[in-house]
Amino acid sequence: MTGGLPLGPTRPAALCVVLLAAGALGSCGSRQAGGTGPGAAPPPSGVIGHWQGRLHQRGLAPFTVRALVRSLRDSGANRVWYSGIRCAGNWTYFGRRGRAFRFREVIRVGHGGKCKGVGTVTLVPAPGGRLGYRFQGGGVVSRGVLSRVPGG
Repeated sequence: MTGGLPLGPTRPAALCVVLLAAGALGSCGSRQAGGTGPGAAPPPSGVIGHWQGRLHQRGLAPFTVRALVRSLRDSGANRVWYSGIRCAGNWTYFGRRGRAFRFREVIRVGHGGKCKGVGTVTLVPAPGGRLGYRFQGGGVVSRGVLSRVPGG
């Protein structure tokens, strides 16, 4: 025996066990941006792009949202437009909570009435490259699904 491990065919097996254990421990808590495996959080690029969807809100007919998410750092680069209620504004990235990307929405055009000035938009990656959408603010909740706009 040398160094506590027997010589011969069992030494490589022991080394494999040690390496596998080290790899397993190294992957603990890897559910941050860019992690891999089932349940790992999607990378930030998953929300970057041009999106469109149909939203539902109590007391209103369904309406369309279009969002252009260009940056998780520059809120001026992220724009949102709501048809039917004729509002537009910006999204400022808050951060992530699990798989959900959170933004602070500030409406800059169309204040009042059906347009709420400030709220939180939560985007959750869904099957098929879509995003689950939820807005909460000003006493209202809107929900829907966004799809990537082709070429956007």
